Amino acid sequence: MRGAALLVVGYYLALLTGAMARFGQLPDYLRLHPWHRNVWDVLTGMPSLDWALAVALREPWIEVGRAVPDLPMAEWSVQILPANLLIVIIVARLLSLHWHLARHHCHPTGAVLAATGSVGTALASASLTWIACCATPSWVVILAMLGLWIPTALELESYGAAITATGVFLLLGGIALQARLPKP
Repeated sequence: MRGAALLVVGYYLALLTGAMARFGQLPDYLRLHPWHRNVWDVLTGMPSLDWALAVALREPWIEVGRAVPDLPMAEWSVQILPANLLIVIIVARLLSLHWHLARHHCHPTGAVLAATGSVGTALASASLTWIACCATPSWVVILAMLGLWIPTALELESYGAAITATGVFLLLGGIALQARLPKP
């Protein structure tokens, strides 16, 4: 359990460090959002439940970033969204299980599946904002920060759920292969 917790903390620290390195700036604010109240307001204030759920899933709980001087908006930020945090926790726990199983003898294909699934899910579970990407919290901001043309990156946003599901499936496949190995 401790290993999974360290993975979760390390994941968010890596996102923050990457954003700071990309923009060459330290964050200048930390916000704890009233997540429960915001979700309630969205669910009760939107005309359609479909829209409300989509918006509610994007409500941040914690946000660390750099503000635009004299404007009430972020130039860039790393956000912790409870829905994404849950996925990150699940993947960290599964990866810890894989490491536990592979401690003495590792199946190479299982390791590749687990690593690929973990990286894909980690990418698609990121929630960053950047003013150049319409300040929308999304995983594709990483792609834009790495140099992918912003309109192209934003077009890929709808594939996030499929990448996450595929990543979890690959990670489970890696665990299944590792679990089938005889114990030394």
